[in-house]
Amino acid sequence: MIRSALALLAALSALPAAATPLTLRLDGFAYGYAAVDTSAQSGYIGAGEFKGQITVDGQTSSFLTYCTDIYQGFSWGTTYSHERVATGTAHGFTLRQEDLLGKLYTLAGREVDTTNESAAFQLAVWEIVTETGPTLGLLSGNFYLELGATTAQRSLASDWLAAVSAAGAAKQFGAERLYNSSAQDFVVFTELPNRSNSLPRAPEPGTLALVALAGAGLGLASRRRA
Repeated sequence: MIRSALALLAALSALPAAATPLTLRLDGFAYGYAAVDTSAQSGYIGAGEFKGQITVDGQTSSFLTYCTDIYQGFSWGTTYSHERVATGTAHGFTLRQEDLLGKLYTLAGREVDTTNESAAFQLAVWEIVTETGPTLGLLSGNFYLELGATTAQRSLASDWLAAVSAAGAAKQFGAERLYNSSAQDFVVFTELPNRSNSLPRAPEPGTLALVALAGAGLGLASRRRA
């Protein structure tokens, strides 16, 4: 699976930061998934990285996905119209969410290639986006993991959340939300220019222009637990 696409990076960078239309289609889990039950929805859903196709300004590329809206569903193989929305605007991430998501991807996003890493990264994304309390953690707060996921997956997600919450955590990527009013929302990561904490290195296929998006359920709309 191609983790990045130069043409897509150019297309995204050239478009306005405000609402930008695009289409996407999710085809399946990239590395498997963990069945989880959280405080934010009723019943088990799949937590894991997804693969699919995204079209921006007429250019179509492969992508890997993570979900940011645990309350809505999607269907495999269905094309959806989403908008890329800027941080701090309506439907966009808050400044805190964007900062933590960018740090999370900097820490671990480029290395995801197993089921455990895939599930753990999705759990961490949900915690960052859904938790409204001051402390990140999968076992407490208004968003928490009730059932499901392996000990290894829970532990990995918790370690990552602790690392990105620490003072001085590195950030080499930014994050923006892909929004749809009636389907799941996703996240796009792009590398930030001229980062002082980033050493010069040769570009790699997996780091140039990742579009990472994800889904929270197997085509089933999630609903907040009563």
